[in-house]
Amino acid sequence: MEMMFVEARYKDAVGDALLGRIREAIKPFKKINLVSSIQYLNQMNWVRENVKDKEFVIKQSRYRAMYPGQILGCDVYAADCEDCDATLSFTQGIFHVLGIPIKFGKSVINVDVESEEITEISGERADTYRKKIMQAIGIALSAKRVMFVESTKSGQTYGAKLLKEAFKLRGAAVYSILFDEINFSRLNELRDVDIFINTACQRIAIDDMEKIEKPIVNAEDLEPYLLK
Repeated sequence: MEMMFVEARYKDAVGDALLGRIREAIKPFKKINLVSSIQYLNQMNWVRENVKDKEFVIKQSRYRAMYPGQILGCDVYAADCEDCDATLSFTQGIFHVLGIPIKFGKSVINVDVESEEITEISGERADTYRKKIMQAIGIALSAKRVMFVESTKSGQTYGAKLLKEAFKLRGAAVYSILFDEINFSRLNELRDVDIFINTACQRIAIDDMEKIEKPIVNAEDLEPYLLK
């Protein structure tokens, strides 16, 4: 079965009231990095064109994202702007942007264009997630039984062959569970494993970590500690 992915863009404009709230949210900052998930790129560019009293920077990712300013859950490198004071993002929820303060330590002001909700994600808030990630990494490094969570969905499988081999060399028993759609109840039935290693959508090990009773960590976050 062949699959075709089609870009979908949100067509509504940013209204005057929301634009006013965006202006107020970014008031303390001088140089602002702009990023967006793919469906809101038009709104991101419209704000840049209509807010003249701020300096905006839009960068092209060096990883997977196709468009300037575009970010993915697994690619926030368009937010790598050392001399920017903050990042203004346009996404739904915080998953896409949470990696920005985690990786770069800068605050993010996220605009959900559809709900018109504006959320600030500070470095302190990101620290909460960073600590949980580091705790999971520590558990993984001493784990005796590890379970790799894998997906059948195209584009949601992070190759982990070398990680599996690294665990085996450390004497750990390595297992895999394959889902079309991740079932948290099923994962919670697997009580004999020490940790889950997520190779599917990275959102699972961030937004959904509280749904899983055992520690879970993304394979990409673990690699620097095991594949040296």
